[in-house]
Amino acid sequence: MFNEPIFQMIMNTIPNPIIITDGNKIIKSNKAFLNFFNCVSTEEFMEQNSCVCNLFVSNEEYFSLSLINEDVLWTDYLYHSNEKHIVFILDNEKKPHTFELSINQLEHDKSKYVVVFTDITAIQNEKKLLEKMAYNDPLTNIYNRQMFHKLLKTELENKRRHGDTLSLIMLDIDHFKDLNDTYGHDIGDKVLVTLTQLISKNLRVYDVFARWGGEEFMILLPRTDLNTAYDKAEELRKVLDEYKENIPHFTASFGVTQILDSDKKLSAFIRVDKALYKAKIKRNDVVKL
Repeated sequence: MFNEPIFQMIMNTIPNPIIITDGNKIIKSNKAFLNFFNCVSTEEFMEQNSCVCNLFVSNEEYFSLSLINEDVLWTDYLYHSNEKHIVFILDNEKKPHTFELSINQLEHDKSKYVVVFTDITAIQNEKKLLEKMAYNDPLTNIYNRQMFHKLLKTELENKRRHGDTLSLIMLDIDHFKDLNDTYGHDIGDKVLVTLTQLISKNLRVYDVFARWGGEEFMILLPRTDLNTAYDKAEELRKVLDEYKENIPHFTASFGVTQILDSDKKLSAFIRVDKALYKAKIKRNDVVKL
């Protein structure tokens, strides 16, 4: 059946990439699939790639072989899974594409599957853009307050389950209104962007950095006690104070606290705000409570 010209003709009229596979070898493919990988035949593709599944880029958002055991065929796993089957693949020019897979067994041979690839790259890109707009500050491109609270819930749950330490740093640019009045809002914006870049470079990948509002920022430090958080705040204060390139000199004040098991919903935020208030009495200072 698979070698009949009429069957191949029907497959080639479909714009989506399609393959028939046993989970290892591709038995049949259409022109859309071959064009995507810039191959003239299924045999040429198989010479270059032992299995199409090896081209699924490992990504925490999408399916790849890293999610299943070596003795499990990817086709069997996807066919019996109730989740959406989305994969991330690089084309022949190394451009990223996101595909949603539809997979069905052949009626006359249950060991073989028809897999249809639907390109949803544009949809995924738009989704990510909307998520970024919802959760990122448009000027500094770091998280906004809404996303900070969302990630805080996750870290609070980790703290509850595993007994992790968790600390907060709140910072505020000193005399920011005077800076805006003297140099203009464009320079003020450059100061905000510069601050976020300098601080981001000096945080761990799992630290959460967000613009709290205006010239105020918040940092969430997982697995960090009060004294370690204080040391980090002092390090960041020095980084800002010592920066002297292309913009007026500026400093920031820092409040630091550790989130305790006894804290109620807003207790830690009230405490870190008080610490920041004390730091701003002196300016360019760090206070822990």
